[in-house]
Amino acid sequence: MAIDFWKNSGIKAVSFNDSAQLTTLGNDYGYEHVFEKPIEMFAVPGDLLFALSSSGRSPNILKGVEAARRRECAVVTLSGFAEDNPLRTQGDLNFYVAAPSYALVEVAHHSICHGLLDIVMTSRSSAGEVCSA
Repeated sequence: MAIDFWKNSGIKAVSFNDSAQLTTLGNDYGYEHVFEKPIEMFAVPGDLLFALSSSGRSPNILKGVEAARRRECAVVTLSGFAEDNPLRTQGDLNFYVAAPSYALVEVAHHSICHGLLDIVMTSRSSAGEVCSA
């Protein structure tokens, strides 16, 4: 999705999923910190974090949200499973998928992200900005 956002809408976007980065940070700090550490390093006030967790209970995602808040970033959350999952209320905008299945939650999250991208592309296109498809 990060590539779709920067390629198709011109929004600077990055995904913290580099295998060497995840392995190093997991080994050095613990897996619960693999997103917190790069957010602390790279995020600047005004950035937007998309935090996705099917269960809404993943410690690494929750710590990433906390780091984004400390860096004065906006947060969009996408979660599922139990209604009371902690991620569900941590964002400025929260998407909750009331489903008990990873497949259903993840497909819904992917659809939501593509829908948001379409909204951005449509609004930029109508404003006269060029977006490639």
